[in-house]
Amino acid sequence: MVYLNNKFDKGKNDISVLKETLEYSTGGIYSALDSSGYFDRTISSIQLTEKGKEYLTSRILPQYSTFNSLGFLMIILGLVTLFQWAEWTYYGTAIIIPWYSAILMITMGFIVRFFVLRIYHQIIKRKKRMA
Repeated sequence: MVYLNNKFDKGKNDISVLKETLEYSTGGIYSALDSSGYFDRTISSIQLTEKGKEYLTSRILPQYSTFNSLGFLMIILGLVTLFQWAEWTYYGTAIIIPWYSAILMITMGFIVRFFVLRIYHQIIKRKKRMA
């Protein structure tokens, strides 16, 4: 949650919001931040330490790198499909696939690639708890 707040909310890591979202007590959130070794807490911000960044990239974010690959694949397939449609329309050679399928694939590819993690962050904030 600290990573997502730093990335998408411009570093707004309010202790009370984190406490409510993660369902910790007041003492529990401070204890978790201080004793885990994953966070550096100052008066104005909470940042991940190197240990926290390593944990994040090895344990939490790998599924999102799969979304990145899937998003790029959908964008490429959409562009190929759009090219095939144009080739069929103007030259009469290629497999015909409707242009709107290509646009849909490209749009979904962009959504999956660039917005899945941001959407997940917004869902967590709206529900006020993390699974």
